Amino acid sequence: MENRYTDGTYLAANPGWHGEDSAWKLAHVRRALKGAGVAETHLKTVCDVGCGAGEAVKLWAKERPETAFYGYDVSPQALTLAAKDKPQNCVFRLGSVLRPEPCNVLLLLDVLEHILDWKEFFKKWTAQAGLIVVHMPLDLSVYARLRPSILKRERETVGHIHFFTARKFLRELDGLDMRVRHLHYTNKYVERPPQITRFISRAGMFIRRAAHRFLPRAWAAYWVGGYSLMLVLEKKTNPGTNCGAV
Repeated sequence: MENRYTDGTYLAANPGWHGEDSAWKLAHVRRALKGAGVAETHLKTVCDVGCGAGEAVKLWAKERPETAFYGYDVSPQALTLAAKDKPQNCVFRLGSVLRPEPCNVLLLLDVLEHILDWKEFFKKWTAQAGLIVVHMPLDLSVYARLRPSILKRERETVGHIHFFTARKFLRELDGLDMRVRHLHYTNKYVERPPQITRFISRAGMFIRRAAHRFLPRAWAAYWVGGYSLMLVLEKKTNPGTNCGAV
């Protein structure tokens, strides 16, 4: 599965490596940590696994010069982008066989759905983390099941090989000995609406916005989709403190 990310195919399909979403995504990370009772001033080390072009890490590092930030990715093209204008407190490392530094917070933002054996990947990379922040797309919905082309597009354009509902993913996490310390839903399509010209896409967006406005988030995610989960996790057997382990 690394070929797509190492041979330039993914970069060709996504030339910005989703950097345009970084400020939005980072705002949700910080909201989640605040909701979990974590003070950013207590964070000494933050690791971002599958960091891509590293824009979220770089934005955060510029605001927190006292914190060490590490970004990891298998793609040399992504890390070439990440190296541009990086702050001094930000280090990027190439390779999938590395282990991260022991850290207060480990970020897995839109990563696990790309990994064939995501559970083993998760266990490996979270072994030395205090708290884990996960952003997981909820691709499975009633609407997506009625329109299989949606899942096909997610597989072909952004490389998703696993599809989840909120209940399914939370059940999997429980089996990995993880406790949810904070949870909220995000919806990029509503919060950062794309430019849409096709009638059927505009109709779908209208339905999503209506569901977002009138339904509880869990119901809207299940019925019409377009949502992701933003989670702060801790190990059941070794729960983190206010800033996790270092």
